[in-house]
Amino acid sequence: MSVPKPVFARQGANPTLETIEYIRKALQSADEPVSRNGLMRTLRRWGHSTTRQGLNAVLRFFGDLGMVAEGSKGLIWVPEMSDALWEATRKGRRLR
Repeated sequence: MSVPKPVFARQGANPTLETIEYIRKALQSADEPVSRNGLMRTLRRWGHSTTRQGLNAVLRFFGDLGMVAEGSKGLIWVPEMSDALWEATRKGRRLR
């Protein structure tokens, strides 16, 4: 068996479990879509910080698991989506 290649880990962008939990809580508690800058402000207000690369790595991780959706107004937490929505977010066009 060969050594697996990391999918989400990047040089300089390996957030801690604590950072992942903070970002998850910030997304879950948001009443409306939130921007990446908004997430960074929330983390700072909570006395926690991360790099932009770390934030993007967590969001990419959550997005690939179907937990976060990104639209024109920002990011939202998506709890337990249907199989059809899951497929659409995995295979649909990405807006960047």
